This record gives sequence, C-alpha cells and structure tokens, in this order.
Amino acid sequence: MLSVMFIKSETKELKPFQKLSIPEACEITETLETQYQRTKKKANVDFFILDEQDNEVYAGTWSIGSGRACHVVDHIKKKLISLKMDDIQEARKRSFLEQLEKEVPDHLKVVDDPPSSLEEKAEKHIQTPILSTRNRRLIYGGGILSLLILSATCFSTIATSQDRAETIQDLQKQVKLEQKITGTYERALLGDSEGALKRLSFINEQSLTDEQKNVYMSLLIDQKKYEKAVQLQGNHPEVVENMISKKGDVDALKEFQQSFPSPNGAFDLAYHEQRWKDMMSQSGVEMTDKRYEMKAYAYLKLDKVKEAKEEAAHIQNQDLTQKIETYEKMKKEIEATKKQVEEEQKKDPKDEKKIQSLTDQQKKQEEALKNF
Repeated sequence: MLSVMFIKSETKELKPFQKLSIPEACEITETLETQYQRTKKKANVDFFILDEQDNEVYAGTWSIGSGRACHVVDHIKKKLISLKMDDIQEARKRSFLEQLEKEVPDHLKVVDDPPSSLEEKAEKHIQTPILSTRNRRLIYGGGILSLLILSATCFSTIATSQDRAETIQDLQKQVKLEQKITGTYERALLGDSEGALKRLSFINEQSLTDEQKNVYMSLLIDQKKYEKAVQLQGNHPEVVENMISKKGDVDALKEFQQSFPSPNGAFDLAYHEQRWKDMMSQSGVEMTDKRYEMKAYAYLKLDKVKEAKEEAAHIQNQDLTQKIETYEKMKKEIEATKKQVEEEQKKDPKDEKKIQSLTDQQKKQEEALKNF
C-alpha cells in the first residue's frame, strides 16, 4: 500500500509529516482543490509518495486551486503521463501509476482527455519526478530538503520536421544545463551549501525555474547573503522577508530588517518577539491571510476578543475561529471559578480547603490562558 506525506504546505488542512493513505489524500485534496477554485485561492504543497517500508518513491509539488488536477493522484498522473522515458523507466512508470490508480476511490477516478494537438503537448514543461528509492531519514533532513528534492527538471518538446535539428541542439544544451543544476542541488543535499552556492553563482539565473530560484534563495538566506537573495527576486525584498518570516528565524528576521527595513518586516518581527502592542501600532503593512491570523492571535494575547474576531472575519480559517472560541470558553471558566471563590468567602463558617482548592484551580486556568 502506498501513502502520501506532505512535507511542506501553505494550507493548514495538510499537516507537514502526517502520513495519509492514498484514499485519504485524494479525498482531502479533492475537497481543497474545489474550495480553492471557488474562492480563487492557491496553495503550494510539496509531498512524497511512500511505499510500505516508508521509502520515498516519488517526490512532487502541486499548486492547489490551479485547476490543473482534481486531486493529488490526478496531479501525479498528469505530470507523468506525457513524460518520455526509456523502456525500463516506462515500465516502472506504468507500474507506479497502476498501483496508484488502484487505491483511488471509485468516485474520484479521473478519465484523462487526450491532448487536442501536438502544439498543446509541445507547450507543456514537465517536471521530472524522483523515482529512485532513498533512505527514509532524508525526509527529516535539513530545512530546505523539501525544496531541494524537487530541483532536477527536464523539458519535453515536440518539434516539426522543419526545425527538428535546431530543437535537438537546444534540447542538448538544456540537458547539459539541467545536469549542472542537478549536480549543484545534490551537493546542497549533502550539506555542501557553500559549494552549491558557488556553482549556482555561475549559472544564468534566467535558466532557473521558479522552484530552483526558491531553492537558491533558501540557500542564500541560510548563508545570510540577503542582498543576493533580494537581487535574485528582482529587487523585491518583501519576497525574501516573507520566506524568512515563514522559517520563524527571529535573528535572521531582525538582521534582514536592519538591512531592508519595511512595515511588513517590523510587523512580522514584532509578532515573533511577542511585542503585541508594537504590532498593532505598525502602519503600512501589506495584510495577507497569514498576517490577519497573526493579528487576531495578538489581539487574543491582549485580551481583546472583539478585535480578534474582526481580524478573523477577513479570512476563512476554521482553526483560527476555533482558537477564538476556545479562548472565550477558557475566559468564562475562569470567571465561573472566580465567582465560586467569592461566594465561598462570603459563607460563615468558611470552608478553607474548598476555597484553597478553587483558588488553585483559578491560578491553573489563568496560567493556561496566559500560555494559550
């Protein structure tokens, strides 16, 4: 039996490193794809397909809400089906897809429509999946592993007879470049970040895919080469700041804010340093779903439930709504305990043991709310 492990996700419904069966993964990703298309949202996820021994047999990335696939297995099929391989790889690919398809619930099976034209095929840039088996411990490796796994790519092009020779030459150049890039990321996987960065610096940045740029940027951030990371992103420091904030590295965020100060950076840094009032006073912040969530949480820490609800109303986040409801429930329980203590103290004679017990209970409740 195969299973799915999402190792990086921009949606909370898919928890990192939680192993799901193929039917479970299909059900939840089909639901998310439908919801995200309806709300015109997108979320990127990186994932592994694991075999019965928890060895990874496939690694991929998918943009949920893009409308390109119904669920995670449909996404894998669409990625693999047009990818040309040698005979041995083709046999492995067919076997892998057949095994996946068997585990897809009947009501979620998708019948693929044939491409309408050769030109349509030619326009598709297919990412090469990783079909080799690696040790399970790699899954839990360095912080950028989820991105590095996806780095080796190739392109499939169908050319007319007129420009076939030119296409073959271009393809040969592309293969050589991809081999160079792949070798670079393999070095990074083995922990040679400096070596990987050195090699990447000699590669034309225009030749890198978006995913490879993200890997490159992650390496630059890890090495605190912030100026180069910003340059790589077209001199948009907010992109780099967002990645650092997601990593939760407070020291790196503080250092980046000193070099590239911005309202977004000040807001994110105040959140990570738990300076709730400073967060609220920061103006000019570009609000995202994540920052609305951060602001709502900060209001709870300031015991401003009404304001927290107002921030939560900007986004559809069930976990956040549940968190606010739990906070309100805890507040009511504290008030109820406090009232019991007051009533017991009014009695004559007083039950000191009961008063002490209720007082201790109130302290525990207040401490739980403080750490909420």
